[in-house]
Amino acid sequence: MSPIAVESTAAHPTEIAVGVLGAGNVGAALIGLVAEHGDAIEARTGIRLRVGRVAVRSMSRERGVALDPEIVTTDAAGVVSDDDVDLVVELIGGIEPARELIATALAAGKPVVTANKELLANVGSELADAAEAAGVDLLYEAAVAGGIPFIRPLRESLVGEPISRIMGIVNGTTNYILSQMDTEGVSYADALASAQSLGYAERDPTADVEGFDAAAKAAIIASIDLTTSLLISWVCDKACWASVWTAASTADLASSVLGLNSFCSNEARSLPSNSTAANVELV
Repeated sequence: MSPIAVESTAAHPTEIAVGVLGAGNVGAALIGLVAEHGDAIEARTGIRLRVGRVAVRSMSRERGVALDPEIVTTDAAGVVSDDDVDLVVELIGGIEPARELIATALAAGKPVVTANKELLANVGSELADAAEAAGVDLLYEAAVAGGIPFIRPLRESLVGEPISRIMGIVNGTTNYILSQMDTEGVSYADALASAQSLGYAERDPTADVEGFDAAAKAAIIASIDLTTSLLISWVCDKACWASVWTAASTADLASSVLGLNSFCSNEARSLPSNSTAANVELV
């Protein structure tokens, strides 16, 4: 079958200037992708993306991507308020100052894209209300299973479906670690070190290996499809998580399938007795 030709949707493309907050591994990769795929994006959408400003914590750090010194600054608030910036992409992480910067951008009528799971799980409803009041988008496809994609189908394609329970493996780091322990027979410590060397796990892997990341994703998913306010709670404390990884290390993996599951439900529920999951309480 011959490939389908895709023509530009506009004779004169609309230029969108993007303000990027944070140029670490993810931010630098985004900037590189905008440069690499800019022509293809324009051909398909009629929109030319341009990185207009970039806020960084350190001006001296190597980024692995070419950046015009004229657009790089340590003043994140200045990027948000810059009249030349049409769209803000938040990749700082954490709750503050990300929350304040996003709220300011939304109030100024600028749509925001973020992959900040911790922020969305804790103050996502506040920011969603701010976006609705301003009449602009708050988009976060990359926050949960960004490579699938997952969020947009939940928000749009399945909006009319009655969904009562969602459960699945949503943390790639622990999935990699358990897979390495299973297929390669390595220890938990060696599997974690491998994940860190490959960039799958952070230098401080706590959010991944103690379930915080999976629980944050469960909260985000539940806020979309179970339409409820949320409190994040943890099934296990640190001592319990240590026991989980010890059990994984000594399990008969040939007859077991191990995974860190994210589970949310609006029904009276119980987990299997042999399950370890990130849990969300509905309130």
